Amino acid sequence: MVDFKIPSILDVPAMEPIIVEPDDPYGPFGAKGVGEPPASIPAPAIANAIYNAVGVRCNEIPINIRAVLDGLKGV
Repeated sequence: MVDFKIPSILDVPAMEPIIVEPDDPYGPFGAKGVGEPPASIPAPAIANAIYNAVGVRCNEIPINIRAVLDGLKGV
C-alpha cells in the first residue's frame, strides 16, 4: 500500500455531457417530477427499523414515541 497511487480529478478523462429530455405524456407541458421519488422511501424504512428494534409495527405516520409506547403496552 505504500506505492499505491490515489486517483485524483486529474486522472479522469475529459467528458462531454449529453442531456436527453424526452417529453413525458403524463406531466404538465411534458415535464417530469424529480423530487418526489425519494420522499416516499424514508417513512417505511423508519417503520421497519422500529419494528426490527423493538417489535412494534407502526402503520401510521408521523411515528411518535406515544405510538411506540402504546404498541409496547399492547394497546
